[in-house]
Amino acid sequence: MESITTAADMARLRGIDPKRFRAALRRAGLRWHSHNGRWEVHVGSPEHCDLVRVLATLGVAPTDRVAARRLPDASTMPARASSDEAWIIDLCDAVLAMTALRQHRFPFLVGDAGRSGRGALLPVDAYYPELALVVEYHEPQHSRPVGFFDKRPTVSGIPRGEQRRRYDDLRRAVLPANGLELVILDFSEFEHTFAGRLLRTERDRAVIAQRLAQWATAI
Repeated sequence: MESITTAADMARLRGIDPKRFRAALRRAGLRWHSHNGRWEVHVGSPEHCDLVRVLATLGVAPTDRVAARRLPDASTMPARASSDEAWIIDLCDAVLAMTALRQHRFPFLVGDAGRSGRGALLPVDAYYPELALVVEYHEPQHSRPVGFFDKRPTVSGIPRGEQRRRYDDLRRAVLPANGLELVILDFSEFEHTFAGRLLRTERDRAVIAQRLAQWATAI
């Protein structure tokens, strides 16, 4: 299921007064928003992109950056946003003090052709337009065989495990070729169970802060 965010949540994450953000949104005259309607959007949707674009014009309040970079509370996360990937990207958002476009698709990142002869646009886990930065979180299946599931054929006829490796390599090649930085965060960098599930400790934020240091200090 898609995760949902609100203008107030996005503003607080960047240390911006939600009222100031809503006022900027009203001035932007976004046609899809109804008068007096809630500023609530699906993360990664075109409407969310509009909110990110307007929020970027307001900057980040320097005095509120510490609060904006706080560790997310896993106990309060809704079930649909409780995956390890969501946890890691939430931490990236906090470290960078900005909200990523999740599951964003670029027109130049295309998968294998299916029966129709056309390939689907491949999503990335997190895209920060202002930083020209893409962050991918690799769960165990990106480096460990998954048995039966890896052998299942895809629409292009190759096994799922082979397709995953090809798509990982494609992102590594195509994203930098189009002027985007790519950071891959692997589950092995964090404390995890034998099965590869994250334990979600305070150390997770420290690992991400170190990996994203050059972008966090640039904002």
